[in-house]
Amino acid sequence: MRSEIRTALERSGLTAVDAADSAAAVELALQVPPDLILMDVDLPELDGFAACARIRETPELAYTPIVMLTGREDDDSVQNAYDSGATDFISKPINWKLLSHRIRYIMRATRVRRGLRESVRKNRALIRAIPDAMLVVDEGGKVRARHRGRDDSDLLDHCAGRDCSILDVLPGHSAAAWREQIGVVLASGNMAQSEDHIEHNGEHFFYETRMVPYTRDSVLVMLRDVSEKRRADAKVRRLAFFDTLTGLPNRQSFLIQGAEAIREARADGSSLSVLYFDLDNFKRINDSLGHSIGDALLRGIARRLETCVRRQDSVARHGVSNSAVQVARLGGDEFTVLLRDLASPDEAEKVAARLVEALSEPLNFKGQQFVITPSVGIASYPEDGEDIDTLLKNADMAMYGAKAQGRNRVSVFSGTMSVRSLERLDLEDSLRKAIRNGDLELHYQPKLCLRTRHVSGVEALLRWTHPDRGQVSPAKFIPIAEEAGLIVDLSQWVLEAACRQLKAWSGTPLEPVPVAINLSGKQFREADVDRTILTAVRAHGVDHSRLDLELTEGTLMHDVDAIVQMLTRLKDIGMSIAVDDFGTGYSSLSSLKRFPIDALKIDRSFVSEIGNAGNDRSICAAIIALAQSMDLKVIAEGVETREQLQHLEFLGCDEIQGFFFARPMPGDEVTAFLERQLEKNGDSSLLADVTAQL
Repeated sequence: MRSEIRTALERSGLTAVDAADSAAAVELALQVPPDLILMDVDLPELDGFAACARIRETPELAYTPIVMLTGREDDDSVQNAYDSGATDFISKPINWKLLSHRIRYIMRATRVRRGLRESVRKNRALIRAIPDAMLVVDEGGKVRARHRGRDDSDLLDHCAGRDCSILDVLPGHSAAAWREQIGVVLASGNMAQSEDHIEHNGEHFFYETRMVPYTRDSVLVMLRDVSEKRRADAKVRRLAFFDTLTGLPNRQSFLIQGAEAIREARADGSSLSVLYFDLDNFKRINDSLGHSIGDALLRGIARRLETCVRRQDSVARHGVSNSAVQVARLGGDEFTVLLRDLASPDEAEKVAARLVEALSEPLNFKGQQFVITPSVGIASYPEDGEDIDTLLKNADMAMYGAKAQGRNRVSVFSGTMSVRSLERLDLEDSLRKAIRNGDLELHYQPKLCLRTRHVSGVEALLRWTHPDRGQVSPAKFIPIAEEAGLIVDLSQWVLEAACRQLKAWSGTPLEPVPVAINLSGKQFREADVDRTILTAVRAHGVDHSRLDLELTEGTLMHDVDAIVQMLTRLKDIGMSIAVDDFGTGYSSLSSLKRFPIDALKIDRSFVSEIGNAGNDRSICAAIIALAQSMDLKVIAEGVETREQLQHLEFLGCDEIQGFFFARPMPGDEVTAFLERQLEKNGDSSLLADVTAQL
């Protein structure tokens, strides 16, 4: 029978091998995996049913088609064949004409099933890899099947029941949209997309939804939980458009809102104004008390600005286009307010005046009161500019105009301000060239010791003669240098020039005269300022003990621990250190006693009114008493009258500096002045002689 079957199969183009029993068949099938096994039910040792079952236990042959040959016609035999794993059976006697066709058909069907199994395997792997949740939903919203996906979608928790309707768990607007989309997808056969928002247990969930046709009356819905992405996007948007310190919109947000506001104003013919706020002398708070206190005060200013705008208006947030007022922080201590829908530009002045008044009220922080005043500039559309950048620039100019008028006031932009701004830019450019080319000059103002009536030293004061404008006041170009980032270069130039003057006096009777210089707070806060000073004095071959340093209170209070260490290193190399403009900063006694300083300089603002009824004499007396108790020298600046001198001498002041004794002089003139004083050192009427000479 095996021989007959093999011959019949080979005649039809198939390759056939045979085995005498089931054990040999299994061994042969493992050696050469067949496309099909044809097995008789009646076999020696194991019958065909048992042999078929054993073959199916072999993983390599688990899906190989097995066709049973049987002469049995009872139903039990047929059922046994299938139960043991047979793919099909052929009855005896065999129809030899149909045998090969039957075998080919079964093999073709097997290949199809194998392809289906492979497709199913791939599809299952693909589905497992998809993070999206999937639902099969019928046209009534009933969930027929679901796959959770890797996102573990919270929405599916609401659809656990067999008869659950997804439309019952969605919010009303989403349910209506889903019902409509299901109908459209089933009718058109096209995909539909949407986004759904669900609030559950106080949390907000966001889903991207895609629907595609699945069967005649159902759709496949793919749900992607994008809640974390939305939260991350919101955080990025907040970082991009909001100030992290105050929570107010930032410059970028303000520019976007301003551009939109101008488009609306242009369309409806309305007007708007930009208010530019700058806090007066706020840098002194940061330098004296530290940025933590400064930041707390900035947050207080922001909250006050928000609450002080017109009651019917709201503070704008990014994405809100119909707000009449937007408050923003541009950076540092600069804020801006955008006023829309104004009846006239005069309204902006009224709002600005109210805001100035409100901001000028004391701010309380940790039991201490701070009075922070603003200077405000106003520019209006369309009079002062037709785009937001121009309005902001002109409002900034107007703000500087308010500062020039005395601060704590409101200034409205005018065309002349633009001219002044160009002049300032010209001054900045000229100053940059003057530093680069060395077109600056130091003047020196002598200091007088009241006890000996001898010159005790000189202070180096920077002077600049502009090629076209002539003498430019330091009060004008020093702020420009600070704002333009030139102050460090300027301070370095002063250090080098002072060292050159000391070198010129080396080997002369004037060699012992010390020169005091002022370093900028920014330069002094650099970690290697002591190395910078040592490098300069060594390069010029002068003794560093002949160079005195004068620092403002603000510089000292910026970072007390670091400044103490820096001053200690400078003291260790023999330098003398004085606190300049004492009484105008925010230093406390507890901090002051930590600094290794030698002298306090009373600011000229207290000296000028020392003879009048008021507090200035008491302040001077208190400073002198404080210095004496700490064994510090006291130097009074701005002494211009004999009366001021007498009061200071009576209070116990050690040294004076001012026009009454000597004006600031160029290097050659101060040299001649000092040489004359050396000749008169023995004359007790020196002060009178000098006064008469001046």
